[in-house]
Amino acid sequence: MDLHLQDRVALVTGAASGFGAAIADALLAEGCIVYRADVCALADFRPARSGRPHDLSMDVGRSDQIPGKIDRIVADQGRLDILVNNAGVLRMGTVADSSFEDWDTVCRINLSGVYYCCRSVLPGMIERRYGKIVNIASVSAFKGGGVFGNTLYGTTKAGVVALTKGLGREVARFGINVNAVAPGLAETGMTNRHLADEKKDEVVAGIPAGRLATTEDIANAVLFLASDVSSYVMGETIVVDGAYLTR
Repeated sequence: MDLHLQDRVALVTGAASGFGAAIADALLAEGCIVYRADVCALADFRPARSGRPHDLSMDVGRSDQIPGKIDRIVADQGRLDILVNNAGVLRMGTVADSSFEDWDTVCRINLSGVYYCCRSVLPGMIERRYGKIVNIASVSAFKGGGVFGNTLYGTTKAGVVALTKGLGREVARFGINVNAVAPGLAETGMTNRHLADEKKDEVVAGIPAGRLATTEDIANAVLFLASDVSSYVMGETIVVDGAYLTR
């Protein structure tokens, strides 16, 4: 199936590794012009598997940074067609064990960062009457925390689900699609840092599909939502979790 993504201009946040890198690779393979953004140094970006992405150093939690970065892309390419809000951080402590700083950090990156980026791309998308925004949520949004029971993270991802639905309703009349993907537990560096082998076996045993998600599983769902074949899908969150939430 032709996803009609050739020469679309895309920005993927949190794209140095993990989901973001896989999503950028998938968009590049479909012929998109891809800007990969992350808070790290440019030298720390994972090499792209195909194509030549444009890499940006950008902190999505800095509202003063985002508009200028968006303007740069539009100046270079004439437009921005696709925004993938993937950047996120994880804090493992319970509410009682967490600090106010933990809460502020998780909210700033996982939720405020999504708002900042969405708000910054909307004027151009509304003017052109075209745009695709895909937010990365999590199954944690539906369980008040996922496998790790991380309430702070789950709370911010529930906010992403609500923002997706509300913004999707607001901008549907402008031909802009706003949707989200909610991954289950996946094989990423962030997950592996917190998941010992014995715990991983326990988690996998509770997933009907019998395995963790791959970054490609998530990237494929993003491709669908970023393409014109999903043009009547608006304000939805697609769960990609191997039936984990059906337990």
